[in-house]
Amino acid sequence: MSVSATDGTSLSVYRDTPAHPRSDGATIVLVHGASVTADLWRVHTRHLTGLGFHVLRYDQRAHGHTPRGRAPLSVEQLADDLHQILRALAPIEPLVLAGHSLGALVLQELAARHPQLLPRVRGMVLLSATAHGASVLPGLGPRALLLAAGRSLFTLTCTHAPQAVDRVRRLLPATHRYTLIPRPSTASGGPPQCRHGVRHIPTADLAALWQSLRGYRARHLPVLEQLGERLLLIAGADDRHIPAAHTALLAERLPAARLEIIPRATHALPVRHPALISARIAHVAAWPHSRPNLPKDPSFPNSPLSEQFL
Repeated sequence: MSVSATDGTSLSVYRDTPAHPRSDGATIVLVHGASVTADLWRVHTRHLTGLGFHVLRYDQRAHGHTPRGRAPLSVEQLADDLHQILRALAPIEPLVLAGHSLGALVLQELAARHPQLLPRVRGMVLLSATAHGASVLPGLGPRALLLAAGRSLFTLTCTHAPQAVDRVRRLLPATHRYTLIPRPSTASGGPPQCRHGVRHIPTADLAALWQSLRGYRARHLPVLEQLGERLLLIAGADDRHIPAAHTALLAERLPAARLEIIPRATHALPVRHPALISARIAHVAAWPHSRPNLPKDPSFPNSPLSEQFL
């Protein structure tokens, strides 16, 4: 199905309905990050609908089956896109919102721009979240500095010569991760595979998303603080894209929120730990019928289906 954004862009949305809905169930909305698709949440959706929850996921602007449109590729615009989806497909029911990386920033901005939604939000799960945007510097030390230099050079090339980069990407083998191929024309078969998401995004759009991520600063955090312990922040201890320290700083500004740092986890939290993340989202979705406190050292098994994302 599709929902029209404020600029007329057709946003591709996927609604998953449980066979046996919960009488107290909220609608769970899953928001993916940059350069992937709604397929990121395939395993999680299976788990959550199996527990009786309705699930909405969608391809963000310039991703998957959703075209770029005319509006700017900014966190603010992406938040307004999500607001349009909620108005159209989940106008009155309780909500549980979960987002990863860019998706987490979109949810933070949604709360800031549309605080009237908060009374309906049963809980929010922000994965790899930050209050200060993404950084090319993942940490300290020679390795981090070398990685930062490489990222900076690549970013400059993509920003100032995107058409040249696109020409190179079109010459890459069809199996290459970063090759550039036309966007799928139909959403009838569900979202494109998560691992292929970047293949459909022109370099100029990738650069615009990166600049939006780098320049993002969380606004109106007191609005988000209204969620209290219904807000769960999760970070990977070994995340080199949005370090766990950035998520911890956000948690300091939201003292009532819960923070969980997963040992030996990278930025690919939803991919590498789908069972854990699904369980956390389900736990929040069951609030207030479940205790809000979570174990400090979780040990959920990884789903064997997680390898299908790679």
